[in-house]
Amino acid sequence: MGRKPTSSQSGRQSPPRWADRLLEWFVAPHLLEYVQGDLHETFHKQVIEIGPTRARRAYIRAVLHCLTPFFAKRQTAEPSRTIEHKYPKPMLSAMLSNYLTIAFRNLWRHKAFTAINIVGLAIGLATCLLIVLFVLHELSYDRYHTHADRLYRVTLYGRMDAKDINLAYAYGPTGQTLLQECPGVEAVTRLRREGAFLVKHGENIVKEENVAFVDSNFFSVFNFPMLKGNQARALVEPNTLVLTETIARKYFGQTDPIGKTLSMGNLGLFRITGVCEDVPSNTHFHYDMFGSLQSVKTGNKWLASGAYTYVRLREGYSIQQVEGISRGFVSKYMASEINEFFGMTLSEFLKKGNGFGFVFQPITSIHLQSNLDDELAPNSDIKYVYIFSVIALFILLLACINFMNLSTVGSAGRSKEVGIRKVLGSVRKQLVSQFLTESVLLTFLALGLALGLVLFLLPSFNALAGKQFTLGAILNGKMLVGVVIACLVIGLLAGSYPAFVLSSFKPITVLNGRMQVSLRSGWLRNALVTVQFVVSIGMIIATIVANQQLRFMQNKKVGFDKEQVLVLHDTQVLGPKLNAFKDDLAKLASVIQVSKAGFLPAGSSSQSVDGIQIQDGARSGVYRTKSYYVDDDYLSTLGIRLAQGRNFSKAYPADKSAVLLNEAAVREYGFKNSPIGKQLSTVGDGTEGSKQTYTVIGVVKDFHFESMHQRIAPLLLFYGGDNGQLALRIRTDDIPSLLSTIEQRWKAETANPFAYSFLNERFNTMYQSDQRIGQLVSIFAGLAVMIACLGLFGLAAFTTHQRTKEIGVRKVLGASIVSIITLLLTNYLKLIFVALLIASPIAGYVMSQWLRDFAYRIEVEWWFFALAGGLAILVAVLTVSYQAIKAALMNPVKSLRTE
Repeated sequence: MGRKPTSSQSGRQSPPRWADRLLEWFVAPHLLEYVQGDLHETFHKQVIEIGPTRARRAYIRAVLHCLTPFFAKRQTAEPSRTIEHKYPKPMLSAMLSNYLTIAFRNLWRHKAFTAINIVGLAIGLATCLLIVLFVLHELSYDRYHTHADRLYRVTLYGRMDAKDINLAYAYGPTGQTLLQECPGVEAVTRLRREGAFLVKHGENIVKEENVAFVDSNFFSVFNFPMLKGNQARALVEPNTLVLTETIARKYFGQTDPIGKTLSMGNLGLFRITGVCEDVPSNTHFHYDMFGSLQSVKTGNKWLASGAYTYVRLREGYSIQQVEGISRGFVSKYMASEINEFFGMTLSEFLKKGNGFGFVFQPITSIHLQSNLDDELAPNSDIKYVYIFSVIALFILLLACINFMNLSTVGSAGRSKEVGIRKVLGSVRKQLVSQFLTESVLLTFLALGLALGLVLFLLPSFNALAGKQFTLGAILNGKMLVGVVIACLVIGLLAGSYPAFVLSSFKPITVLNGRMQVSLRSGWLRNALVTVQFVVSIGMIIATIVANQQLRFMQNKKVGFDKEQVLVLHDTQVLGPKLNAFKDDLAKLASVIQVSKAGFLPAGSSSQSVDGIQIQDGARSGVYRTKSYYVDDDYLSTLGIRLAQGRNFSKAYPADKSAVLLNEAAVREYGFKNSPIGKQLSTVGDGTEGSKQTYTVIGVVKDFHFESMHQRIAPLLLFYGGDNGQLALRIRTDDIPSLLSTIEQRWKAETANPFAYSFLNERFNTMYQSDQRIGQLVSIFAGLAVMIACLGLFGLAAFTTHQRTKEIGVRKVLGASIVSIITLLLTNYLKLIFVALLIASPIAGYVMSQWLRDFAYRIEVEWWFFALAGGLAILVAVLTVSYQAIKAALMNPVKSLRTE
C-alpha cells in the first residue's frame, strides 16, 4: 500500500496541462481566475487525500463540467468601461514618476545585482562603442569627396608566362587616352611617387617621406580645399609645390609661404604656390607635399611608364562603358611596343596566353577591398570589419544575456510582490511598464558609466588601433542619437522577457510559493549561460590561434640574420665620400662588416622590377621579376647563404655583368640543371641601349624579402650597391656608445640629420597590422570572458542564496563541504562542456579561413581547443567557488532560519 503524499509533495504536483489550457481557452477571462483557482485548490487537497492519479482524473472531470455556455459567455465592453471610469485616469508624468521611484527603490534594494548588471552592461556598451568607432572609420574611407560615387582608380592586370600581374597603377598614357576616347570620362588626374626627399629650408634639412607629384587638376578631382593660392593654376608650371597646412606651418610658421622656395633633394628648388587642408586620415593615400607632375620624368611609352590614374565619370555614365572602350587599347596602342619589348607580334603574344587589361576600382572600395602590388599605402581588409562587427555584437549580446539571466532569476524573489500587486488591482500592462522602466533605467545608467569608460580608455585604444578618435566623434549629433536609440532598444529587448514572465504570474500560484520552484530550474537560464560561454570560448580559441600565428612569423627562420644589424639612413647624401665613410665604419671594433644596402628585406627600401628575358636552349620566356642591387659585402652582412656558385667579387671585373638568383627564380625560370653560366637579359625600356645581358654566377638560398602573407617570389641580385642606406653587422652590448661614435663621424662628414634603425625592428613593423589585430582580439576576448564571469558570479550568488535552506538540510544530514561545493559547481561545468562542444568547430572553421591569408601558417592543433576549454573551466570555477564555499561553510542553523 502506497503512502499518501504530504502537503509539501502536493505542492510539486500539478494538474494535467492540456486540461488547464482547455479551461483557459474556453472560460471567459473575467471568470477564469476564480474558476481555475478553485479547481487548483481542490486538486491540491485531493492529491493529499486520494493521491495524484485520482486527483488528476477528478480535475479533468471538473474541467469538462465547466464547458457550458455560462462559463463561455464573454463580458460586453460596456461594464468594463464603467469599471474603468470609476477610477481617475492617472497623469502620464505621475505614472512615470511612480515607475521611476519604484525602479530606483528596487535597484537600490538589490545593490549587488544592480552593480553587476550595470558594470556588465557598461563594459559591453563601452566595448561596442569603441568597435563601432573603428568600423565606421574604416567604412568612411574616401567617401567625403564630392563626387566619390563617380571616382574610379584605373589599375592594371596582366598575365605573362602563366603568371598574373596585378598593379595598383596604370600605364602613363592611359588617363589621357581615356579622356580622349571615352565621352563619359569627365576628368582624369594622375599621381606619381618618387620616394623620400631631403628637403632643405635655410640651414635645416629634413627628410620627408610623404611627397607626391600630381597633375594640375588634382585638387579639382579630390576634395582637399585650398587655403592659399589658386587651385586651378597652383601646379601648372614645373617645380611648383602645394603644401598641407601642417607642413606649411612646420617650415614657415605663421608667415605666408606663397612664393617662398624649398629645395627638394636632387630635383632642385620648388616654389610654393598653394596651401591646402591636411589630407584626412580616412584617405587611401597620405601625402603632405604635392609637386607638379611636370617636375619629374614620366615617360611616354605604354610598357615603360606608369602613374596612379584616377577618372571621374559624367553623371549617368556607367563604368562598364568605359571598360568596354579600354579593352581596345592593347591592340590599338600597344601592339608595336609588344613587338619592340618582347620580340613577338601581338597575335603571338596573345597566343601564348599573355595579355594586358585595365580594371576600374571605385575609390571608396580601395581601402577595404584592394590588395594589389605597389599600393600607395597599406590597405585594410573588409574581413576585419566583419570580424569586429561580429565581436561587437557578441559582446553586446553577452551583456544583454547577463541582464536577462539575472533579471529572470531575480524574478523568483519578486514573485510575491507581483502577486500582491495583482490582488490589489494592478493590470498586466502596468506591471510590464514598471519592469521595462527598470530595465531601461538600468541601461541608461550603464550608458553613463560606459561613456566614462570610453573617455578613460580612448587614448589607449587610439594607440592600439592606430587611429586618432576624440570624444567628439561619439558625442556628435548622429552618433549620440544612434547610441541613445540603441540603448533604448537594448533596454526594452533585454527587459522584455523578465517583464512579460513576471507579469504573467497568477496571484494564487505566486502566493502559494509554487512559482519559485519552477523558476529555479529554468531551461532558458541554462541556455543563456551556454550561449555566453560559446562566445567566450570561441574568442579564446581565436586569440590562441592568432597569437600562435604571430609567434610563428616572428620566430620562423627567414633566410637572413636580422639580429644585430644597424641600418644607417640617407647615406647617399655623402656622395663621393660614402666609400671612405663605409671603410671607416668597418674599422670600428664593434662593427663586423658594412654593406651598401639601399635594398633591404624589411622596412623602407628601394624597389626595382625588371622585365627579364630567358633563353635556355630552344626555350624562351619573358618574366616580370623583382631585383636588388647589392655589393659584394651584402650577403655576408645580412647572413644570406649561397646554395650554388659564388658571390660577387672585386677580383672579377666581369661581375658587372653577373647576376645572382634566388632558388625561387631558378624554379620560376625552369632551369632543370644548374643555372650557373646561363644567361638572361633585361628588357629595359624597349630601346637597344637599355637591354643588357647577364651571366648567372650563383644561387642564394630563398629568404623572405616580403611579408609572410606571400610566398617567396623570384628575385635577382645585380652587382652595384644602392647608396641609399648602409647596413652594419655589429657585435656589442654597448649600443648607445657605438651609436654615439657613428653619429660623431657622420656629423663630421655632413650636416644632414643622422638617422638609423635596426633590422629586427623594421622586420617586426611588417607585421604591425597583424599584431594590432591580434592584440585587439585578445583584449576583446578578455572583456567577453569578464562579462560572462560577472553574469556567472551574479547567477551563482542568487542560486546559492535560493538553495541556502537545502544546503543547511544537507549539512545536518551529514553532507561534507566538498560534496556541497561539487553539487553547486556541477551544473555550471556541464554547461561549459556543452559550450566547448559547440564553440570548437565554429571557431576552428573561422580561424582556418583567417589563416588562409598567410602563405606560411600554423596548423590548428587540438590543444588550442583543450586550452580554451581549460581556461573557461578555470575561470568559471574561480568565479563560482567563492559563492559555493561561502554557502558550504555557513552554519546550518543560520541556513535553516533563512526562510
